[in-house]
Order: sequence, then structure tokens, then C-alpha cells
Amino acid sequence: MSDSARRVLVIARHEYRAAVRSRVLLVLLVLVVVVTAVAVHNATAGYAARLAEYEAYRAAARAAGLDRIAPSPLAPLSLLRGAFEYLEIIGAVIAIATGYLTVSRERSNRTLPLLRSRPMTSSEQATGAFLGALGLFATLTLAAAVVGVIGITWGGHDRISPGEGLQLTLAYLATLLYLGAFSCLGAIAAAVSRNAANGLTAALGVWLVVVLVLPQVGDTMDADNQLPGGLFQALTLDHDGEVTVLSHFTGYERVRTGVEELSLSKHYERFAFAMSDVKERYRPFDLPWLLHETRHDIWWLLGTVAALFLALRRAFASRPATAPGGGP
Repeated sequence: MSDSARRVLVIARHEYRAAVRSRVLLVLLVLVVVVTAVAVHNATAGYAARLAEYEAYRAAARAAGLDRIAPSPLAPLSLLRGAFEYLEIIGAVIAIATGYLTVSRERSNRTLPLLRSRPMTSSEQATGAFLGALGLFATLTLAAAVVGVIGITWGGHDRISPGEGLQLTLAYLATLLYLGAFSCLGAIAAAVSRNAANGLTAALGVWLVVVLVLPQVGDTMDADNQLPGGLFQALTLDHDGEVTVLSHFTGYERVRTGVEELSLSKHYERFAFAMSDVKERYRPFDLPWLLHETRHDIWWLLGTVAALFLALRRAFASRPATAPGGGP
């Protein structure tokens, strides 16, 4: 391992241990576990009864000698919809706060001059801080995944197949990228601001627009959301039928889609929902098809994380080691 890589890992371990020592990790773990458990508990209400009805139907069909039995209309991963929505909204706030704390802690402890006095570049410092945040988020997403699977097993009385487990893993990896992006945003806003609190306010303003405003505008403009349960479902149209109808409203759809495209949260939501069988139209397809269908959202996630990480490196590089009067 090179000296540069060792220095990066030292910073990453320092950031993770700081979260453990300050009990930030413990607080966030409790929050994520409780929120996920509540979301899954609410989603599993009545699921076990519907599953039992299907099992009884299948047993009766087999006893009658039927060879072709309709597959179960239930999707166990869809029970995690609420959990992913909480991660999408609350998780982004947690990530912004984590990035903010990375900078504010350094300012309050005045550790930047000490770090710069050693053979450590600002790029290594930014990379280490980012990896430390990813380690923290990996712990949180793993806890959310474990609680979610336990909730499906105990509350829904259902089990997840290996293929569904792979899809769920990809959804939580996307969650890791999503949280990493907002962590960079929080750290950048705090680093470039003379007052870290003002940076936090600016980052939360961006969160408000990206996570709440733009997706809500896009959903409101979506024709399929104009009726409970979906307009196209009420018209008994399949995916091809939707495409045919929307082809007559290309201008309107272009504007609506453009609004949604500006929201990283919407790209994360599309991918996570596709992987967790939330949308019924995705359920008949296999993983390669789903990955191809959501490739645009994957590139948005990867591209946004890469762009914000580069901006984080520039923000750390532009910060002086000391400030006039010895302040931040």
C-alpha cells in the first residue's frame, strides 16, 4: 500500500471513530432501525393474510390436479417501499449533517493546521473524509437492510429469494451512493462558507428543492397520478399502451421529465423502486432488463457523486491552513 493510501485510510478511520466516540453513529443507528421497522411493520399489515390465501389457493389447485397455477401477485421486496422513501428524505438530511459535522468538527478542534503541517495533501484529506462518511453510511444501510429482511420474514411471513436478495443489495448500494452525494454537498457548503452554520442552511435549501420540491412538481404533472391507483391502470393499459398514449403528449412529457431529471432523489427512487419490485410493471422482468431500463438513473447517480466529490476536493484545496486571527 502506498503512503498516500495509508494517509487516506488514517483520515477515513479518524472520521468513523469520531462518529463512534461522539455517539453520532449510535443515534443514527437507532433512528434508522426505528424508522425502517415502523415502515416495514405498517407495510406488512394484511400481507401475511393475503399470502396465506394464495398458499391455500395453490394447495387446492395442486390437489385438483392443475398443472398451470397463477404465480403469486405479491412481491415481498415491495414491503420496503416506505423504508426506501424514508432513506430518500431523512437519509439525505442525515448525510448533509454528516458532511457538515466533518468540517465543523475540524474547525472547532482546529486540526486543519496540524494536518497541513504533515505530508498530507488536501486531496488525500477530502478522500479520507469521504471514505469515512461512506463507512458510516454503509453501517446505517446494512442495519436498514437487516431490519427490512427480518421485518419481511417475521411480519410478512415471506422469504426473499437469492435473485431478490441481489436486487435488494443493488438498491442499498445505490442508497450508499445517494447518501455519499449529499454528504459531499454538506461538506462543500460548510467548507466554502465563512460560517459553517450558513453553509448548512444553504445545503438544506438545496435538499429542500432537490428532494421535496422538484419530485413533487414532477409527480403532480404526471398524468398517471391524476386518479387513485393510477390513470393507466384505471384504463387497463399495459406499458406499451402507456407509451402509445404519451406519444401524443410529447411536449408536455418532455417538460415534466425535464423537471424530474433535475432531481437526484428521483433517479435514486426510480432505481430503488425498480430493484425492490415497487412498480408492478417491472416485476415480470429479470435483473439484466431492469439494469438496462434504469441505466440512465445509474449514470446520474454515479455522475453526481463523482462531480460532487471533485468539488469537495477543490473546496478542501481552496481552504487556507490558517485564517486571520487564528479563526476558521
